[in-house]
Amino acid sequence: MNGSWANLFPYFAGAFKLIVLGIGAYFAIKWHFDEERRVREAEGVVFDKPSFMKKLAMMLALPVLLVLLALLVIYATNWFLD
Repeated sequence: MNGSWANLFPYFAGAFKLIVLGIGAYFAIKWHFDEERRVREAEGVVFDKPSFMKKLAMMLALPVLLVLLALLVIYATNWFLD
């Protein structure tokens, strides 16, 4: 096989699909937690706000996990196809 775009397309399509599904799952889970928080706050339950370090850790962890997931898909696909 030569180095055409058709040989690389499954890698990028698979990684893109997993990234999109991961982002969708993240927002679905986040929505459920936010909805539960809204209901509990309406009932009068008080929540502590997350600290700056926890927010920073989450902001750094998500891109790192997405990049690792994309690399995993690329290498797993390469291993499977070879």
